[in-house]
Amino acid sequence: MSNAHAAARLSLTNAYWNPVEADPAIVARFVDALGLHPFVARCLAIRGMTTIEDAEIFLNPRLDRIPDPMGIRNLPEALKIVAGAISRREKIRIVGDYDCDGTTGLITLLNVFRLMSPNADEFLSFHVPDREREGYGLNPGIIERAAEDGVQVLLSVDIGITAHREWTMARERGMTGICIDHHTALGSRVPADAVVVCPKQLGDDYPEKELAACGLALQFGRAVLAERANCDRIVESLTKLTAIGTYADLVPLSSPSNRAIVASGLKGLNGGSVNPGLSALMEVSGLKGKSVSASDLGFRLGPRINAAGRIDGSTLSVIDLFDSKSHDDANRRAAQIDTWNRERQDIQHNLVDLLNAEIERTAPNDYVYVVAGEHDAGWHQGVVGIAASKIVEQYYHPALVCSIRNGMAHGSARSIPKFNMVNALEALGDGLFTRYGGHAAAAGFALSADRVPELRERINAYAREHLTEDDFLPNRRYDGEFALRDLSVDLIDALGRLAPHGIGNPQPRILTRATVLEMRVLREQHLKLVVTDGSLRVDVLWWGRADFADEFAAGQRVEILGRPEINEWNGRRTAQLVAEDIRI
Repeated sequence: MSNAHAAARLSLTNAYWNPVEADPAIVARFVDALGLHPFVARCLAIRGMTTIEDAEIFLNPRLDRIPDPMGIRNLPEALKIVAGAISRREKIRIVGDYDCDGTTGLITLLNVFRLMSPNADEFLSFHVPDREREGYGLNPGIIERAAEDGVQVLLSVDIGITAHREWTMARERGMTGICIDHHTALGSRVPADAVVVCPKQLGDDYPEKELAACGLALQFGRAVLAERANCDRIVESLTKLTAIGTYADLVPLSSPSNRAIVASGLKGLNGGSVNPGLSALMEVSGLKGKSVSASDLGFRLGPRINAAGRIDGSTLSVIDLFDSKSHDDANRRAAQIDTWNRERQDIQHNLVDLLNAEIERTAPNDYVYVVAGEHDAGWHQGVVGIAASKIVEQYYHPALVCSIRNGMAHGSARSIPKFNMVNALEALGDGLFTRYGGHAAAAGFALSADRVPELRERINAYAREHLTEDDFLPNRRYDGEFALRDLSVDLIDALGRLAPHGIGNPQPRILTRATVLEMRVLREQHLKLVVTDGSLRVDVLWWGRADFADEFAAGQRVEILGRPEINEWNGRRTAQLVAEDIRI
């Protein structure tokens, strides 16, 4: 451990804490010009706002502020191809990814095409790869089936940007390819045999680089419908779904465009939906009659959309849900999806238990955990990614989790900030993997099962060259310090202007000091503390940390790093803290 970190007092979770700095001049400018609470102004500066215009756009997200979609490279050409194909009634097939982003993007495009032509379903088809039988992305089988079916325009959403071979196959078989995707690094080489709609590609100066694939599908729709008198209303309606896909795909909510999509979608969802499928999905998610927040998109609605692909292998049932014509049909389909989600949760919990046991048995001193097991023994291919994320949260080490079937290991990798996972896989990729891809924090891969021990050995050797012991200590950042007595409902209401929160725009975190008055365990897994600074009593909730119950006693002084929130009970609103970490 470095001297600096050795001097810092570690928290109960073995983390060190650091304040995020903000330029005082920028903070003062925001306070004076916008009349903001100083802490709200500070949070804006921390989140990268430097001008009054930046701050005003951030605080007031609007769809009409998303840059003109016609500025996205190749999008005008894609529109021309689609419009011509529809006018000639040529066969069009949309291929989408099986995750939430791909599913909502595909449904958005289906809705747009149906608006373009009332008879679109006569020549429009779609396909979602089966997660277990086909795996991720475009593959030669998809191209061959499209050719056999006489498809003339093949359009992918959320997949395809690395499928150079498959797009060449499509062109050779007489198809025109359109790829709407966001999975590439800035300036990367994209397929030459498809019309690629991706703001990150080389030569594209479109200012908004962080749209999810469903956000790009929405922009496609905005461009298609631009001349319609009711275009704005249609686009607002489409954001109900694209907000879910955007949040679930973990794209930055510091992006003005993503903020606008999520804010519009939340407004629409809170106003109710006329789509029987979406209404039924909200009901089984426990959101009927309740205020829907951004976190509900990621933790209630998104997981249920994902569950069909993870457990059933296909998201076709989700598309059928949103195509339901009656509430009875929608309710039946939503109930099935909810059942799959509960099954996914049970499988996930069991797999995490298996992973913990395997790590303790075979890899407690590894820098990177590489663990594998047979699909039929509980290592379900559809949940290895979620399980890997849980292991990273628990141990703060990179994790690669593999599901083995028929001698092949299909894996998902998740990482920590100091370890770029896709760089690591590239460094090992000389014949080890049959496929791999991803980004710094998450990746997917496949290799022969008998080479998993080699993967473990080689990636740990690589990690020991690139990581130090310090890198395995979480660094929790906070936005400022507060005396407990200054934590008010008015302040928390003011902080609400920073919503919607997500990647790149987390809920504000504060550090405060207090004395413990009471402690109790809730439902055998959560902690509730009542703390005071002598003038104010505040409840502190620490979810899932009942394992620290023995650390607390009445009269104990603590430092709390947490998120200020409002507790509403019997018509009364009070300030509370949701702890992320505590120091004794």
